[in-house]
Amino acid sequence: MSLITLTTDFGTKDHFIGAIKGAIYNELNDARVVDISHQISPFNITETAYILKNAYKNFPKESIHIIDVDSELSIENKHIAVKLDNHYFICANNGIMSMIASEIKPEKIVEITIHNTLESSSAFVKVACHIARGGTLDVIGKSITEIKQLNEVYPHINKEINQIVGSVIYIDNYGNVISNISKKYFKTLVKDVLLK
Repeated sequence: MSLITLTTDFGTKDHFIGAIKGAIYNELNDARVVDISHQISPFNITETAYILKNAYKNFPKESIHIIDVDSELSIENKHIAVKLDNHYFICANNGIMSMIASEIKPEKIVEITIHNTLESSSAFVKVACHIARGGTLDVIGKSITEIKQLNEVYPHINKEINQIVGSVIYIDNYGNVISNISKKYFKTLVKDVLLK
């Protein structure tokens, strides 16, 4: 039985998290559910991607990650299921996955077409439980090749002033500031500049 994780911006005061867990157990009474975070800043997909990118690798392969942040179904934000690094991610196609998959190519991407009349949480639960039972992604929707990219969240070089321009993507509980300039990107850039 696969493990199902939850990452949301719902907070813990209201009934939403309990309702999602209840819906999961109603579908799969022997499910194993783990909370990654419910304290994401509302609608903050860069914060979500940072937290999930650093958390998911610690879970067993074949884990299923429900990401319910900025996930209202719309023409711009279709629901998707992605197999990446032997993990499954269920979320809106709002750019979160482009940040999580920035260094690893997804193995499969499916636009969810079943249960498209349900609200996001209910649809995500149905898909997660289907996968947990051993179901395939092909059954839940149609394969697509691209996910929405958020290019503005990546660092870039300002050649006029010869510097890297990045932005803060997260401030942790201890006040540590995390930027979108990765160590790998910085080292590659320095190496390229020094070798010229």
